[in-house]
Amino acid sequence: MKNKSFGRIFKDIFKPVSVFIIPHNGMNSVRFNPPMFFLILGGFIWTAITVWAGFVAARHFDYYITKTDNVALRTKMENISRQVEEGMNYLAMTRKTDRQIRQVLGLREGEEAFENGMGGPTPDDMESFRNQLAAHASSIRESELADAMNAISRESKRRLSSFGEITVYLTDRHNSVRAKPIGWPAQGRITSPFGFRVHPLGLTSYRHSGVDIANAAGTDITATADGVVRHAGWAQGYGMCLVLDHGFGYSTLYGHMSEIVASKPGRRVKRGEVIGHMGSTGTSTGNHLHYEVWVGGLPQNPVPFLRNTVDNDSNFSSLFDGIFSVL
Repeated sequence: MKNKSFGRIFKDIFKPVSVFIIPHNGMNSVRFNPPMFFLILGGFIWTAITVWAGFVAARHFDYYITKTDNVALRTKMENISRQVEEGMNYLAMTRKTDRQIRQVLGLREGEEAFENGMGGPTPDDMESFRNQLAAHASSIRESELADAMNAISRESKRRLSSFGEITVYLTDRHNSVRAKPIGWPAQGRITSPFGFRVHPLGLTSYRHSGVDIANAAGTDITATADGVVRHAGWAQGYGMCLVLDHGFGYSTLYGHMSEIVASKPGRRVKRGEVIGHMGSTGTSTGNHLHYEVWVGGLPQNPVPFLRNTVDNDSNFSSLFDGIFSVL
């Protein structure tokens, strides 16, 4: 039964069919009588050609899109490469500047930086990278760009660390200069030097731990260094006295005052600021200032600290103040 159905279908496929072409311009119509098989075969061939043409067109379309994307990506990489080269050049300048600053300040680069190999791009690295940029765009590899960016990142971190170290050094040096007592605390003349002397109210000999500077009552007394008030008030023998802690092991004492202006403990004072007035309180025979300078907890002869000449450290401190006051 199935064989008969298949044979009937096979015979029907090869039966002719009529195909008419009727033009609308008055020409005679044309009639074709091809077998059904040829029409089916033609349809399959037409479908195959259409599918193949679409596949080829799609491949060419993807190719041109990919080519366009590659050109855009290459252009972007070239721009990034130029930016990387500029960054490497700037880092080279900062490295040179860092070394020059350290030479001026007498600072050496930390040994840890050398041990950890945080040198960043070397001149050879930079030359190799420039040669790569000078070549055709296709020679630029993302891996080399990534290596260059990592080198810049490492070098940037090292420069920041180095400049931070320099800043700490400059700040510490500035503060140490501002903490060192310099100049006269009051106008006048020295009536009693530092060292052993006979007590003015007796015949006993004792060690005078400061210098006495005499002048009229009410003469201004100024701080000889930046500091913090540690004591302000009466003290046995010193009368009305003030003690300033300047840090870095320095402290100063001002005795026999008639008035204390900086009378609040913990108050910060600046060099040259009026902190009191000269008087004759305590154990005293007349109006004068008893001035002491302590270094590391021991009294020192104040005379070397009374110089009015500006030394290199003072010049540095003034320069530091001038730079950071405008920031």
